[in-house]
Amino acid sequence: MNYAIQVLKEKQVQLVAQLREGNANKAAILKQKKEIDTALNWLETIEKKNLGRLSDYEWIELPFMNNGYSSYRIMDDGETDNREHWIEFKTPIEVTATDFLVLKKPQ
Repeated sequence: MNYAIQVLKEKQVQLVAQLREGNANKAAILKQKKEIDTALNWLETIEKKNLGRLSDYEWIELPFMNNGYSSYRIMDDGETDNREHWIEFKTPIEVTATDFLVLKKPQ
């Protein structure tokens, strides 16, 4: 991952230099820089979180259930079907339709 990050950072420096030179194709250069910035943010987060390979994960988009506005709740079911024993994940996040769950596959 370090190699890819380094290559993108070098390209980023080149693009900034082109912008400072007053290159006539400013819009295209800005577009490239924005794409590189986005890619770097993703790659640096992957590296920081030590996420490894994409194939180690499954991405699930939560469906829209056509029942009005609602949100999903994350529960610890305590390995029981008795909902009285379930504990809700209390961190203040709101998970709604079209959000993604990223699940790490068992090794």
